[in-house]
Amino acid sequence: MALTTKAERKRRREAALAKISDGYGFADTMTFVMQEWGCSRLTARRDRHWAHGELQLGLDAHDAQHLVTHLCTSLQRISLKAEHDKQFSASVGALRLLYDILLARKLDNEAIRASVTT
Repeated sequence: MALTTKAERKRRREAALAKISDGYGFADTMTFVMQEWGCSRLTARRDRHWAHGELQLGLDAHDAQHLVTHLCTSLQRISLKAEHDKQFSASVGALRLLYDILLARKLDNEAIRASVTT
């Protein structure tokens, strides 16, 4: 088992963070870290997990609001394209996810508040 220095681990984790920030998926990022740094799958998984945590720490309320808006717009487009191509199950899936993002939590909270007050 090879020992790594803190500086090498830091460079490896920053490389994983850069890949995730560029839009690569978790599996692709793990494969990149394994091939680029010659480390084990477990080590690459730890680095990917660290990078994901750092990415989440960087989100503030404004970024999250912008992200939700972008997701909703994309889901609406996906739904319309799927309906046009007669892929109704994909359209229903996109609309369901849109419902979950926008309305489900709000409606659940309102139902909880209503049940508590009565």
